[in-house]
Amino acid sequence: MRMRILLLGADSLMGQAVLRLAAAEEIAIDAVERPAQGWKAEQLKDWFTEYQPDAVVNLAFYHQHFQLGSNDGDNLALQRKFGKELIALSKQADSLLFLLSSARVFDGLKTTAYTEKDALAPGDALGQLHVDMEKQLKDHCARHVMLRLGWVLDGSPDGQLVGLLQQLRNGEPMLLAEEWRGNPTPVNDAARVVLAILKQLDCDAPLYGTYHYGSSEASSWISFVKSLAQELLATKQLDSVPTIRSVPFDQQLDSAWEPQNAVLSSRRLLMAFGIKPRAWRAQLPELLASVSHDSQAE
Repeated sequence: MRMRILLLGADSLMGQAVLRLAAAEEIAIDAVERPAQGWKAEQLKDWFTEYQPDAVVNLAFYHQHFQLGSNDGDNLALQRKFGKELIALSKQADSLLFLLSSARVFDGLKTTAYTEKDALAPGDALGQLHVDMEKQLKDHCARHVMLRLGWVLDGSPDGQLVGLLQQLRNGEPMLLAEEWRGNPTPVNDAARVVLAILKQLDCDAPLYGTYHYGSSEASSWISFVKSLAQELLATKQLDSVPTIRSVPFDQQLDSAWEPQNAVLSSRRLLMAFGIKPRAWRAQLPELLASVSHDSQAE
């Protein structure tokens, strides 16, 4: 790869997945892990000076956004400051900037999949942060990619997937929302898309802008959990069929605040980059096999 790429958040499970895929293709990426004192905007200038990146991929707050859904005010203020400084430095250095956003930028009221043309209407502080960073990026960095993701699944001990697996194995009745819909997306699949985009941009393809990705096909949360249970039963990781009952969306405790409809259309990504969505059901065995390793590494 001709571009010199700097990846922030190399210690995150998303960052680790991107680096593994890059290493398999002998693609060199400069990687920065979370400093002991946490991510600070003041550190960015030194990293730009040290690495002189042609492109920056920011996964620094991946875990807070896609596993915790954190709305802590102080932490969001830190992220906002970090993001603004990163955008300013990228503009100054004329570096390509690659950021992640989420389905939280939408209100979830639409009955079909969201496209990049749909109006933004965030329902919580994290969604508003994503909207604000998207606007900052578009206004100040001509060379940018904003990739919106929905339900990203990884082996984080405090993430939703591991919580679901614990509930299933404990044999407790589960109350889940039928109306809550999205694209279950294994972290390795999301990382595949990130690297594929970077490889094409390295060929000077001017395909900048905002894109959506979610593994196919869209699913309700309860249907996704039932598929998890079937896989666990088939591989003898579960002794008996769990009790799973449907409840209204507003009684779904695991959702925190997320849009009721988080389904994202990946068509623009397919048309621009030729990146085809992979079926999440076919990826379940690999995802579940990785959970134990990821839980220990996190």
